[in-house]
Amino acid sequence: MLARFLQPAAGTQGYDALFDYFLTGFRAHASRDGAQIHYCGAASDAGLRINALEGFARTAPLFAAWLHSGRPARFHSELTGEDVDLIAVLKNGILAGVDRDSAEYWGDITAANQRTGADQRSVEAADIARTLWLTKPLIWDHLQLRERQKILRWLAPAGRFESPRNNWALFPIVVTLVLAQLAPDDLTEARMTGAREQFAEYRRLYRESGWFDDPPNGVDFYNTWAISYELFWINELAPHFDPDFITSAVASSGRLTEHLISPRGIPIMGRSICYRTAVSVPVLAAQLVNPANEPAHARRALDVVWSHFLSRGALRDGALSQGYYDPDLRFLDRYSGPGSCQWGLRSLILSFLFAADDPFWSVQPGRLPVEEHDYQIELPLLGWRVTGEQRSGNITIEILANETGRRAPEQYTWTDRVTELMTHQSRRPHNHEVKYESRTYSVLEPFPLD
Repeated sequence: MLARFLQPAAGTQGYDALFDYFLTGFRAHASRDGAQIHYCGAASDAGLRINALEGFARTAPLFAAWLHSGRPARFHSELTGEDVDLIAVLKNGILAGVDRDSAEYWGDITAANQRTGADQRSVEAADIARTLWLTKPLIWDHLQLRERQKILRWLAPAGRFESPRNNWALFPIVVTLVLAQLAPDDLTEARMTGAREQFAEYRRLYRESGWFDDPPNGVDFYNTWAISYELFWINELAPHFDPDFITSAVASSGRLTEHLISPRGIPIMGRSICYRTAVSVPVLAAQLVNPANEPAHARRALDVVWSHFLSRGALRDGALSQGYYDPDLRFLDRYSGPGSCQWGLRSLILSFLFAADDPFWSVQPGRLPVEEHDYQIELPLLGWRVTGEQRSGNITIEILANETGRRAPEQYTWTDRVTELMTHQSRRPHNHEVKYESRTYSVLEPFPLD
């Protein structure tokens, strides 16, 4: 599969091979009715049911984007030799997941989870809603009334409960916007008003260049794989929601993110590093928001990121690994289970929104800023200085408020692993200092990966 992706070829061939890989892994780890995907790896503190829901919810939009773009609903897998009905895969999984009488039920979305705080299901609900919206003519429009009612009963609470004041504030807005189209009712207008008020509150976290503060940790790459991603979808679902701000923020985020990607990697910092393959999301989103732009830079950003990580072992057992390259539990957050890392598919999801005959796939990829010239970008409201060096391909993020000096990572030991297996509670180190408190993070030396 890796050879098929890395060999020079025009069009979508390499990415079709990636799609095949992730579809095959999804099916290989699926429960009987397909609502729970039990990928291999270290579990999170949220429990096995949430881990399995994440496996479904974070992979399903990839198949939905494929269908939304007009690609065939029956996919022939080169890996298994089978023809796969993508509509059935999504429909059967969702209907089993929302059915309280099913052994694969995802569980009720509640205001808070006793173990983890806000209910993780409210995050995953945004991806379920997105999947339903993308496939509306193929799935939702053909469901029976009782099937729709079960979906709505499960989804609706995700748009009602108060969320933490960070990127989580965007998920109920997405759910509300989808429900307004799937099942409008007498309360839709009031819910839309609430969503606008919530978004206006969220905008207070805006800093510059399309990037936001993300409490409690501050500025990090969540701006690429979560915030810019959800802003794109809010605009896609409701183009009149806040178009001037959102399109400007997405475009600005795309320009900044281009300066954080090198053929030699990215200057990773912060949490959730296993989402790293989605770092090109803002560049792709900016292209989708304004198709008049030349797509060469967006294609290059996508190619560079996936080539870099695939060639260094980022795939494991049909999914993305729980690390930066190989699995590395020193840096795996305690909220991350085996399916969590599938948020790294978000760049593929956006890429498959480009139809198979779109110029995005046939254009000669352009050059990233670091491939063209040296640069230094001052970002006072983010507290960053970004430096790119053409000769070496190195990009450095300097966090001006942090003290100089290295932060040694706390190790994850065999004792920790055995204790996890016995107690079903994570013993992984937080390593917050290494993730956030170093003075510099660079492409050539991401935070310590011994």
